[in-house]
Amino acid sequence: MAKPTFFNYPTFRETKIPKIRLAHWKPVTTYTKFRWVVQAVVVVSFVLAPYLHWLKLDFTNDRYWLLGHEVSMVIALQAVVILWIGTYFINFFENYLIGRLLCGWICPWGLLNRLGMIINNFLRRHKRRALILTLANLGFAATATLVVMNWVIDLATLVKPQHPYFGLVWITFAVLALIGFAILHKMGFKFCESICPFGMYLTVVTQKNSLRIAFDTGLACVDCGLCTQVCPMDLSPREMDFKDLMSGGFGQCILCGDCIDVCKIRMDLEGLPAPLRWNTGENIIPLLPLEQMPTTD
Repeated sequence: MAKPTFFNYPTFRETKIPKIRLAHWKPVTTYTKFRWVVQAVVVVSFVLAPYLHWLKLDFTNDRYWLLGHEVSMVIALQAVVILWIGTYFINFFENYLIGRLLCGWICPWGLLNRLGMIINNFLRRHKRRALILTLANLGFAATATLVVMNWVIDLATLVKPQHPYFGLVWITFAVLALIGFAILHKMGFKFCESICPFGMYLTVVTQKNSLRIAFDTGLACVDCGLCTQVCPMDLSPREMDFKDLMSGGFGQCILCGDCIDVCKIRMDLEGLPAPLRWNTGENIIPLLPLEQMPTTD
């Protein structure tokens, strides 16, 4: 589609992304503070739910629990199906109306990726950075595997050589942990972009009118590139309005708010308002979709 003559598209200089991406982890705005709290609560709940037998399947011993009571396998599996369907519909509507909050706020795997970025950033000048990061990601992957497996087996099976499923459980743990390590260590958030089925689905259904980053063209920008360097999805927040939804646009934004935080930190040094804001803010000059552009008579 040809560019309309009545609108001058801004151009930006190429930002060179460092080999070790910057990581933002100290929340500045209320939005990011709340995001960290919500993600922490989700992760803790994910760990406690099977431990407290709110929903627990133990295929190794053929025992199943729901809301603290032991039930049959059929009832437990029905609860799992209902949970998945409910999660799907809730996620569909919040994504349709707001955006990819699942990836930025809820997904435990996203939190592990973020922890890896933070460690990588802190160790960027450490002579043993590669070894420490490898061990950290291996520990993250093993821990995540145990948390997931705790939903479907009794983890005590791992220390009971006499158990009939002892060997199978260890093989499953090793395979899943190695796969998780490979994804964390080699792909990071690239997995969320191109492989994760949830991520691909959310990219497609994300709407243009959802919560999104707005670049206020009426405010000064020092072109520091920090917003691009901290974006976990490797996007350019200033340019998302001019990109295809599924290729560098809003469909890939996980609404973490890190770019807005670092923009505020940087512009506070100049005593100026940050040009990157949420599109819900007041006095924002919106970059309107072409179909809403005013026309002159």
